[in-house]
Amino acid sequence: MHNVIGHDWAVQWLRETLVNDQVRHAYCITGPANVGKMTLALGFGRALLCTAADPARRPCEACAACHKTAGGFHPDLRVIAPPADASALSVEMMRESVVREAALSPLVGQRKVFIIAQMHLATPAAANALLKTLEEPPAAVVIILLSDRGDALLPTLVSRCQVVSLRPAPQELIEQHLRTHHDLTAAEATLLARLSNGRLGYAKQMAADRAAWEQRRQQLDDLAGLLTASRVDRLTYAANLAGHADLVAATLHTWQSWWRDVWLCQHGAAAHAINVDRTALLTAQAQRLSAAQTRASLQMVRRTAQLLDSNVNVRLALDVLLLRLPRLLIH
Repeated sequence: MHNVIGHDWAVQWLRETLVNDQVRHAYCITGPANVGKMTLALGFGRALLCTAADPARRPCEACAACHKTAGGFHPDLRVIAPPADASALSVEMMRESVVREAALSPLVGQRKVFIIAQMHLATPAAANALLKTLEEPPAAVVIILLSDRGDALLPTLVSRCQVVSLRPAPQELIEQHLRTHHDLTAAEATLLARLSNGRLGYAKQMAADRAAWEQRRQQLDDLAGLLTASRVDRLTYAANLAGHADLVAATLHTWQSWWRDVWLCQHGAAAHAINVDRTALLTAQAQRLSAAQTRASLQMVRRTAQLLDSNVNVRLALDVLLLRLPRLLIH
């Protein structure tokens, strides 16, 4: 589990359960998206299947089992996730990939490990199907559930698991990792560490995706332009954005970070701003807007994001948001 960064306490605790032969039959790892849940689960899975004589050395990276898990072809380590074209983890997938397989003996090792990603997307029927397995767990099986939203899981499911709640990693640790392992300038590493909000997985994805950098730049440019735009131009923008469903959530997330930063600047906490590459514009807007306008804007963007999770009319929600944002006069 050496590649797990920022969650030393979780690594140490899981290692101790292995060394002391106190491994539970089921774990539930929760935390924000891209915080490191899958990395931790895979590391623990590799340790569980490692055949090194000393449990404290697992995963040893040298045995046949470690080579197989590292290569992704160990027959006793299964990763289950909703298909890319599906919005839920179906009961059919749960029964076929977990329930039925868990009843069978390990193929080559002493254990079988199942990692179920995005468990919060499981249908009620899928969750109940898994519940039966957790109530009478096979002796040689360890099931690890991963969820961005622990509160969305079936309570009876969680009660049968050992819960491991991951917290965001320190910004300094993420920045150091980015400087060491990625081709970034010091300024880019600092910016990305702040944008990640403690999620190393997000930071690594952004570091490798220059298109994502450009997308963020465009989103901030768009917001700056909208604050001086007419009502007609704002409604036109809302219509265009609504037509690109894959961009709406990311755009609102970026805008939330912006209004948060403006509010921080207005309250003497600019040092904690995220968008440090736009300090001059942050300062200018903090001076031209009132604290009440900034707070209301932040609340409206957050509320719109929440409404979109409830399947409201996207175009209407964006229309309302953009018409209510403050308008700055052009100097």
